[in-house]
Amino acid sequence: MRLKPRQVEAFRSVMMTGGITVAADAMNVTQPAVSRLIRDLEEIVQITLFERVGARLVPTAEATQLFREVERLYLGLDQIAQAADDIRRHKNIVLRIASVTSLVRPYLHQAIINVVGNRLDIPLVIDVENSRHIWDMVDKNRYDLGFVFSSPRMADKNAVLLHGSSAIAAMAPDHRLASRKIITPADLMDERVLIPGRNSPLRLALDRAFSREDHQPASTMETSMLNCCHFAASGIGIGIVDRTSLHSAGAKVVAIPFEPRIDVSYFAIRPSGGQRIPVLDDIVKRVRELMERPFNNPVDPMFNPPT
Repeated sequence: MRLKPRQVEAFRSVMMTGGITVAADAMNVTQPAVSRLIRDLEEIVQITLFERVGARLVPTAEATQLFREVERLYLGLDQIAQAADDIRRHKNIVLRIASVTSLVRPYLHQAIINVVGNRLDIPLVIDVENSRHIWDMVDKNRYDLGFVFSSPRMADKNAVLLHGSSAIAAMAPDHRLASRKIITPADLMDERVLIPGRNSPLRLALDRAFSREDHQPASTMETSMLNCCHFAASGIGIGIVDRTSLHSAGAKVVAIPFEPRIDVSYFAIRPSGGQRIPVLDDIVKRVRELMERPFNNPVDPMFNPPT
């Protein structure tokens, strides 16, 4: 025999009111009906829940423990009811956003400040994850909005292009290759090359470039693109990164185009069939505006367009 909601309701009512009579009034049923519901519940759970002491019903220790679990259930139901009310009124809905590290600062950080600001009616969860995880979680409707790094051909109808460019070789200003116009795989044979992780579209294209040219670098260091930028600035190697990551890192490096050309892009992605939420549209718009601004690098004249 399975538990019935009415039995649990009767138990909770008796525990909260302290007696059958008051519980029956609260439930708008007869006293015998409440007593029967309690007996049925005791039979199902095989626990004695109340002991009669004179005219009073005294909860057993087991009843007190069970009541704690029942209260958690009702608290959960109350939260669901509140969530439904918030959804109906479009209020206090927690918006879940995920972003790759390269876009958190300054882009997403500034967009949140500009769009959300002091609005207390917009609870947010902001996670920093890799692109593959974000694509997967958005597809499962676990995130309302994702900012990812990808190749242009990976875009779909739910993706909005934020910014596109090509890969560059980042190095310290005093590096022996800093005066080159372009950098090729052959130039890197005697260098330590700082490369992004294996799941990165840039890394996949870079591996193909080295394979085609039959030139492998003397040494590699695999890390995040932001770390590639910082290590490159320290002179430990040459980082193959994108301009957006370089901007986010703020590293003082010389940036030289890498050939063969590797196109890199950033996208904002949303769940398929998801409800359009204006504040998220505004965040996407603001991130794109910020990414389209010229990036001034104090070291590399490539990043200082004439005004």
